[in-house]
Amino acid sequence: MRLLAFFLFFSFSLFAQELPPITNFDPGIYNAGNQNWMISQAPNNHIYVANNLGLLSFNGEQWNLHKVPNASAVRSVLAQEDRIYTGSYMDFGFWEHSKKGELTYTSLTDLSKEEILDGEQFWHIAALEEYIVFQSLRRLYSYNKKTGQLSTITAGDIISNLFRVDNKLYYQVAEDGLYAIDNGVIERVITNAEIEDKPIIGLFPFEENKMLAVTRDDGLFTIEGNTWRPYQFENYPIEESIFTAQLLEDKTLVLGSIGDGLHVYNLETSLKYQLLQPVINNNTVLSIMEDKAGNIWGGLDNGLVLINRKSPFKLFTDIYGKVGTVYSSYQFQDHLYLGTNQGLYVSNDTSKDYELIPGTSGQVWSINEINGKLFAGHDRGVFAIKGNTANHIFDGQGVWEIKEFKNGLLQGHYDGISFWEDGKFEKDPKYLANFDLSSRNLIVENDSIIWVGHDHKGIFKLKIDTEVREVKSKENYNVSYQGGMGLKVFQFNDSIYYSTEDEIYKYDPSKNKFLQENNLNALIEEPRITGISEVLPDNTWWSFGKENLVYVTRDAFQDRLSAKSVAIPIEYRSIAKGFENISLIGEREYLVGSNLGYTIFSTPLDLPEMEKLSINKVSTASLENNFSSHGLQLENLELPNAENNINFEFSIPVYSKLTKPVYSYRINGFSKGWSDWQTNGSATFENMPSGDYVFEVRGKYNNKISEIASYTFSIALPWYATTTAIIIYILLFLLLIFILHKIYTGYFRKQRNRLMERNRKKIEIKQLESQQEIITLQNQKLESDMASKNRELAASTMNLIKKNEFLNELKKRLTSAKNEDDIQKVISVINKNIAEKDNWKLFKEAFDNADKDFLQSVKEAHPNLTSNDLKLCAYLRLNLSSKEIAPLLNISVRSVEIKRYRLRKKMDLDHDQGLVEYILKF
Repeated sequence: MRLLAFFLFFSFSLFAQELPPITNFDPGIYNAGNQNWMISQAPNNHIYVANNLGLLSFNGEQWNLHKVPNASAVRSVLAQEDRIYTGSYMDFGFWEHSKKGELTYTSLTDLSKEEILDGEQFWHIAALEEYIVFQSLRRLYSYNKKTGQLSTITAGDIISNLFRVDNKLYYQVAEDGLYAIDNGVIERVITNAEIEDKPIIGLFPFEENKMLAVTRDDGLFTIEGNTWRPYQFENYPIEESIFTAQLLEDKTLVLGSIGDGLHVYNLETSLKYQLLQPVINNNTVLSIMEDKAGNIWGGLDNGLVLINRKSPFKLFTDIYGKVGTVYSSYQFQDHLYLGTNQGLYVSNDTSKDYELIPGTSGQVWSINEINGKLFAGHDRGVFAIKGNTANHIFDGQGVWEIKEFKNGLLQGHYDGISFWEDGKFEKDPKYLANFDLSSRNLIVENDSIIWVGHDHKGIFKLKIDTEVREVKSKENYNVSYQGGMGLKVFQFNDSIYYSTEDEIYKYDPSKNKFLQENNLNALIEEPRITGISEVLPDNTWWSFGKENLVYVTRDAFQDRLSAKSVAIPIEYRSIAKGFENISLIGEREYLVGSNLGYTIFSTPLDLPEMEKLSINKVSTASLENNFSSHGLQLENLELPNAENNINFEFSIPVYSKLTKPVYSYRINGFSKGWSDWQTNGSATFENMPSGDYVFEVRGKYNNKISEIASYTFSIALPWYATTTAIIIYILLFLLLIFILHKIYTGYFRKQRNRLMERNRKKIEIKQLESQQEIITLQNQKLESDMASKNRELAASTMNLIKKNEFLNELKKRLTSAKNEDDIQKVISVINKNIAEKDNWKLFKEAFDNADKDFLQSVKEAHPNLTSNDLKLCAYLRLNLSSKEIAPLLNISVRSVEIKRYRLRKKMDLDHDQGLVEYILKF
């Protein structure tokens, strides 16, 4: 049990330390093998790792695995200029980027005049001038980059390592010593008799004319000329087996052990720390590399670890939950106090190990310094703090915070405000009458005015009596805040403010109201997650933004407020809303509490310069196929229309846990505007229409925006919209018009012929009908003429008969006449025949037979006509002239004209209407 307790205490002490930000990459993240044997950084800041499944690359956003032709483990890597050299099982060579941006491998083993040894592996690579040297356990292969020639150095025994120090290469041969290659000359520097078979795993320039050698199991040594001496260093883990080492620029020695994690020592200062699981993924460290930004990369037996050694941030991570959520903190003398949900913890500057102050278990809300004394507001009352102890001076309702007021202490409780006269801690504090609301947020304006911020009921201005026994008056500024927890009243530069997550309001005494128009509110543009803000002893005002901490100071030279920001991801300051906190723990040094511990930083931040953003990969796909890569050439990328899904991968090669780059992108001619900032270093566009486009991307980190990187591409028109297709469409359209013209011409010709035929037939029918009508009319005329002639014939016939009869009788009479009397009788007969009424009667009957009902029709039309008038009508019907009618009527022609005139008047005919024509109409 004692051993277990000791182990738990040791583990807690070990991990209760402030460390630089540390990022672990397990094999599931980079999707490759677990072991990482060597790490190198290219001129473009991309990271390359010798992984047991191949060459692993990382550009800050995307991991990619590149397998060697024989699919073996890669043991060594060196990125130099535009090539990445690797050594693997029975092969070594280099990688170059193709036009598509992909790494392609070229083996150098064919250049060797000597056959590669069976099972030979290449564990180290070093560069010296134009040479790249590959080290296996038996040989050194030297490749000249300019001439392309390869030479071989064979050792008498196992070569254990290869180092470059200044302009020399060093390698150790087992049971022989340490050798150097200088200007093509090989010489032994230290004999094995001095080294005593100690494997050297690190060799670095150290002091003037000296080198520092790190051995696997025997500690540190210095080499000066041909002298080998031990180098003593306090707390060096001499009992551990060291597998790899790296001496950094600032004399920080990083040791990777087998089974004991990563040790970090500064040879000039007292800085030291050790990283073990679970802080890092694995306790066996296979490789160490310092990148250009001063970060430490560790290749582990299971994964990778990145240590942001030069980060301005230090993290305390409560891995085992021994401390809890940090709600308040305070630096007092050489002690740092943490008020958490589990109690009050303290550490001193030397050990940094946190201990729970006995008796303080429970929720600590605040730590306040008043007149050189420390007090803690607790859910069980008030504790007076001294060193590593705390005295429970008030056991009552929970206390949010404690303020100095007049000659005593003012305390904000869960249910009101109490006052405690200084020095009378033997008695409980007295509650102020007339106010019983929760008072988590107190501001003392003067000896009689207190401001209280309440999350739900708004801001209260309380006037206190001189004896501090009651609230004489209270004024409620019922502010419109719907956010629940997070309203804060504070005093900054002698003015009263209150803040919400949306706005900051300043109190105007002359109007007795809070106004939104003020300099502080105008300065803060970044969206905030809470209304909580803190005014610290250095007269800085702090607020909690969505992406940054925002702080405001007064510019002493221009007497104005100035706003700045500190980029801390929200996960490293995450806490229940309304309980965000920050404290001043040193000169411009601040501590931000969170659910996982706290973050420490100093202002102004020493941040690296903006790295160049690059587009690393462009890949496209159709609906049916997977994405395939394209070149990153400067000229336009022309894509077929079916390949209209396009993906871009981009990155800013910075490797920081707390300042992750974010990206925004657009496609000119397609996007409506810049996208929202996002952490993902890729963008995919699907089903893009044809056209010419420019993809643009920009990055941001540390509140700086990078230059825009762009890539030009075009998507061809669909086959049915190409120029050839359009010409074909035009030709087909013209052909269609021609065919339609022919069809319609033929159709209309047929229609015209059909119509003409139909019209011809109609005309013929009309002609036939006309001819028939003409024939009918002719027949009618003929019938009429025939009837008229019949009438005339009948009349003539009758007249002839009559005349013949008359002449016969006259003949008889004359024949028999014997005297004048007989002649007179003949004359009488003649006169009688001339005036014979029977002649008319006979004529009438004959006329009626020839022209039936004529006289009757005339009589009906003109009933006033006499028989002589009808006789005249009959003669006129026969179309006889007046001269012909006169002898028939035995009157003169003149008398006939008179009769005709009288007949016209009886018939009431117009002057221009002919009598004969009228009679012929009947």
